[in-house]
Amino acid sequence: MSFLLFICSFGAVAWAVSRLLKRPLDLRGAMRWGMGLGFLFTGIDHFVSASTRYAPMIPDALAQHALAWVYLTGVAELAGGMGLLVPVSVYERLGLPNLRKQAGIWLSVMLVCVVAANINVALKGQTVQGLEFGAWYFWIRPLFQPVFIAWALYCSGAWPKPKQAAGSQQAHAAPSIQQPSR
Repeated sequence: MSFLLFICSFGAVAWAVSRLLKRPLDLRGAMRWGMGLGFLFTGIDHFVSASTRYAPMIPDALAQHALAWVYLTGVAELAGGMGLLVPVSVYERLGLPNLRKQAGIWLSVMLVCVVAANINVALKGQTVQGLEFGAWYFWIRPLFQPVFIAWALYCSGAWPKPKQAAGSQQAHAAPSIQQPSR
């Protein structure tokens, strides 16, 4: 739930700044900035607080390589956050496809995978350094994972698929064959 507070706050600030700069963001854009900055923040925190905050959350079956899992998810969060925030024009200049949708999809996959750590903390009745909200927090936290997954997919443009305008359907019709002029 603290992550929800981060991404909502970052999104609201991005929206307000965009208005001040006279380059207003729509809802999807503000949500994209919120999630992108949220994942940059938590991705960095995975390296700063790896052994104190994140490694104790790892389930016992994966605990032998706990720091590796923490660093891997930290890299995934940083890459996903950057993927959401890099302007499309930069992708175009570099000759790369727009990676925003891919970032949203892969962040969603990562969010599905890390729910095991959240459930592990709840089942063990642990507390996590910096997140001492009480046992109730860790029981409710996994319920928010679908919200974060939907947010990542929505803000990246991966879901729902944009609807085609009525006029654009004709553009996808079979092209007519023209005879060369003589």
